[in-house]
Parts: sequence; C-alpha cells; structure tokens
Amino acid sequence: MSACFAFRMLAATLPALVLASGAARAQTPVYIDSPFLLFDMSENLTAAVELADIDGDGDLDVLAANGRHWAQQDFAFLNIGNGRLLEALPVGDAMGASYAIRTGDLDGDGDLDAAVARDSLPALVFHNDGQGRFALAGSLEGSGGAVRAALLQDLDGDGWPDLVLARRRGANLLFRGDGEGGFGPAGELPGALDGSTGVAIADLDQDGDPDLVFACRDGNASYVLLNEGEARFVPAALAGSEGDHRQVVAADFTGDGALDIIFAATDGTNALYRGDGSGAFGSSLTIGEAGRAVQSLAAADLDGDGDIDLIEGAGEQPNRIYWNDGGQGFTAIELQDGAEDTYGVAIGDLNGDGLPDLVFANSGSPNRVMIARLPRE
Repeated sequence: MSACFAFRMLAATLPALVLASGAARAQTPVYIDSPFLLFDMSENLTAAVELADIDGDGDLDVLAANGRHWAQQDFAFLNIGNGRLLEALPVGDAMGASYAIRTGDLDGDGDLDAAVARDSLPALVFHNDGQGRFALAGSLEGSGGAVRAALLQDLDGDGWPDLVLARRRGANLLFRGDGEGGFGPAGELPGALDGSTGVAIADLDQDGDPDLVFACRDGNASYVLLNEGEARFVPAALAGSEGDHRQVVAADFTGDGALDIIFAATDGTNALYRGDGSGAFGSSLTIGEAGRAVQSLAAADLDGDGDIDLIEGAGEQPNRIYWNDGGQGFTAIELQDGAEDTYGVAIGDLNGDGLPDLVFANSGSPNRVMIARLPRE
C-alpha cells in the first residue's frame, strides 16, 4: 500500500460518541447517539435514505426506501427542525420491494418530487403537493429488473432531472426527464450487462459534463462512463476492480484537485482509485481490513479541515468514520451505534447548526440519526 494512504486504527473510543485524537483535531465533531433520534421503529428492511426538504419548511427531511426483496411500505419522515423525525407520511399506498428513493423537481413547480427504484418491479414516480405528501404519477415501463441503486440528476443538460437505474441483472438504464413530471422511454447505458449495485455522479474528467461510475459485484469489473455531452457515454473499466463492490463514492480524497473513487467492498477492503483529472484512474489502494462486510459509503468534509472524510456502513458491525489526514492517511474511528446491518448512509445538517449530521439506513433494526456536536474546549 502507498505510504500516502496508510490505514491507522485508533484503539479506543468513548461510549455513545465518536472522537478523534483531540490534539490533532480540535474541531473534530463528536456524534451523539440518542434513542430520540431513532426512526422507522418497525425495524423495516431499509435499503437507502434520502435527505431533502420535502415540506418546504427549511430543514432536511428523510425518505426511507424499505423492503429490498420483500414488500414493505416506504415513508417520508418530517423533521421538526432539531433532527428528530416525529411524523411519518407513507410514500404511496402500496407496499413494494424498494431499494432507493431519489428526489428532484420533475414538474417545475418548485417542490421536490420523488422516483422510487424497486427490485424486480417497475420504478414509480410521485409528485409532491408541497407539504411532503406524495401522489403516484405513474410507473416507468421497462424499468423492472434487479435494481439496486438510482440517481436523479440532469445528465443531458436540458435542465430536467434524469433517472439512472443500476441493475444487478441486465444493462443499466437511463430515463430522460421530460419536464412535465415524468420521463421518456428507457435507454440502455453502455458498459457491463450484469453486476451493478451502486452508482455515483461526478465530473471525473473536468469537462463540465456529469459522468457516472458504477460499482459492480459478482466478479464483474467496476467502471466509469464518461459523458461526452447530452448524456452520450463512453465506458472505461477500472483495472483490477473485479470483485464484490456494493456502493461507490467520488470525491477529491487526495487533495490534488482531481476526483478519486472509493468502492465499498463486501470483504472489507475498500478500494481507492486515484484520478488524474482526465477521467483516467491509477491502480487502487486499500482502505480498511478484511472481514467487515462493508455495504455503504458516503463522503464529506465532516471536520471542516478541507479534506474529504469517509463514512462506512457495515453489516452487523459498528459503522466507522475514516478521518482524512490531508493526504497522509486515514484514521478510522468506530461509531458507537451498535452492530447493525447498514445498507445506506446519508450526510446533511438536520438540526440547522451548520455541522454535518449522519443518517444510517439499517435493514432489520431502527434507522438512526447521529447529530454532530463540537467538543468543548
């Protein structure tokens, strides 16, 4: 492993908090685990959470995609402003096997609508009444299959969100937003025909167009799709990426101005591919150790030091934060949130204090908000 990204594990953590070495990070937040911040107490099989202000009151609410392979109800949890989710509204009136909910203004009315990606079932489109109540607007023909992840972003530059579906079986799909609250017909994306379980969006080659990167399982190589404009994509496999990668994040982890890629590996050895800014990536470095069954990742500058940190959701083991040491390595700290089956991680300021909070989607146990606090001097 390169010395620039050596892995270091702090031996001790404090109950109900996450702490880094205080001398090194005076402003490192601690993360508070409270029973009042649990939600979806029915212990649904949550696959992903989405943070968005769906009721227009200025704070972030949480949408939970429930079910995975089984029929369960999706919910929108309304934030009362301090990170507590005390009211839940159903998303749709039928249960399904959902893997992701993504939000965007599909019809141009100023509020956030939703698309729900489901396993083996057609994706659903919902319109928001402006108060966080969603009405079914239709389903997407040709969107069925083993869908595991989704993105809702403008890929072709027409100003309307487009929907990307990552499928474990069959080609990945692109549905272009029509500006009228729906989508055009399905289009197959180039690249692998099997194994996709995660997708991220970023301008990997710095040409102003959003590119895609897919995480693949079942021994398939993960790969990037470089956007040549108007959502015309050219695939490029990542050397040595064959394996079992469930999710992916893209950010400048090395601080050189170029975007890098990290894949969540179900064997615990997450792979970091260093980008050169042109859309090409060097051989991977390893973050983590075998045996952790990593299922989800998220990335943000949690401590405000200018470096992008990594949050890891694991299966039946405590989740982690990997503090980025400014190109010198990562320091891993275990969160005291219990050993849960975490399928998704989201980052956002839920209580309006300017600090990034963490939201974990747990499959088979309550979902969890962890509020950030700065330690007292």
